[in-house]
Amino acid sequence: MNNRLLAQLKQRFTSEVLWHFVGRSKPEDERYQILLSILKTGLKIGKGNEEFKFLDVRTKQTVTLWGYPVSCLADIPLKDLHIHAERYGRYAIGFHKESAINNNFHPVLYVNQYSSVFHRFIELRNQIEVFLNTTNKEFAEKLQEFLLLLGSIAKSGDLKANPVNDIKWDQLQLNNFYYEREWRSVYDWSFDKKDVAIIIIPDEKISEFARDRKSNEL
Repeated sequence: MNNRLLAQLKQRFTSEVLWHFVGRSKPEDERYQILLSILKTGLKIGKGNEEFKFLDVRTKQTVTLWGYPVSCLADIPLKDLHIHAERYGRYAIGFHKESAINNNFHPVLYVNQYSSVFHRFIELRNQIEVFLNTTNKEFAEKLQEFLLLLGSIAKSGDLKANPVNDIKWDQLQLNNFYYEREWRSVYDWSFDKKDVAIIIIPDEKISEFARDRKSNEL
């Protein structure tokens, strides 16, 4: 038994498979078609810039920062995957973690939106935004890229809260997202068959998927 497998058996709060669930809030048939599309064309980054929202405890206002569009995976052991499925549905693709690492995915940095350190970061970030308007164009562009990259790999929330299955809470970033153990990339991923560890679909879709997989050479 190799050392990596032995460590995985001992330390089961991480997974060797990273999961991408598809089509939350979409009808069942649409979720299935999205899954097929990903298998055909690869994992694409989102269409819009990533929103980084937090509650400013001093002004009581929700503030939005921005990051580059991303694609997302979740580091969840198989034995706990049913909890994630209750929130995101019954269609998912599991990728080998090593493949994801080799293709620009990295763990998200979770931050407590109520902490003094985080709000000091926001103060400094706002000062940098002002500075962008006064410095030379090349340097300003590099600083802006830095801020967008940071917004792509960080996620704020209430780390004391119990996570709930509520899309509105998610959009306002009031949930505790730490339990999702998210990994992100700012690039499209045209993965190979060998990168896929497992595909999850409902039992009633297995026959249809077997036919589609054969006809589309997935």
